[in-house]
Amino acid sequence: DKVELQVLAAELGLQSQLPQRWTRPEDAEYPCILKPAAGEFGSGVEIVHSAESVRRIAGCSSEELSSRWLLQELAVGHFEYSTSLLVARGEILEVACTRYHYDAEEYVWPRVNEIGKELRTDEPTEAHLDVMRAFLVGYSGFINFNYKIRQDTGDMCILECNARIGADLACDVPRDHARKMLQRLDGLETESPMQLSSRRQ
Repeated sequence: DKVELQVLAAELGLQSQLPQRWTRPEDAEYPCILKPAAGEFGSGVEIVHSAESVRRIAGCSSEELSSRWLLQELAVGHFEYSTSLLVARGEILEVACTRYHYDAEEYVWPRVNEIGKELRTDEPTEAHLDVMRAFLVGYSGFINFNYKIRQDTGDMCILECNARIGADLACDVPRDHARKMLQRLDGLETESPMQLSSRRQ
């Protein structure tokens, strides 16, 4: 749930690592993004240019949007990062980061043309991993973070966080790297916490 991710970030003091959120359409800085709280593959997501457009699309007549909708900052930039992690009890064991290059700075994926993609070994940085760790306390399994990097601060701007294998790992990460991550997942149930720590890379 995209609204719940914003709530969790606020509880962790990490609001700055996500797009700015507005609950009143009149307070927003336009253009911005309006999206359903639940959904995938860009379904129902729109770039909006006025409070009137927000209220029309969301069917909202009250002062604030309902929890079924998220109104947030439009994160701009040609590059978007997708990082898949294998996690055991909050510990990050494996990382695969793919950077996607698109032909527009303002877009709603997948309604944009992809120019290129590449596996990155310099990203995520340790600072970005620390942000991800804060969301992962007690979690085990695969998880995927989609984000941009703010050009002025170098901070993350997390667009989505999904507790599943992402399309990047399924399709775009080199097969030997993806295979290594999946094979490691197979062995996790038989490992003790000490073994997991000693094998961390």
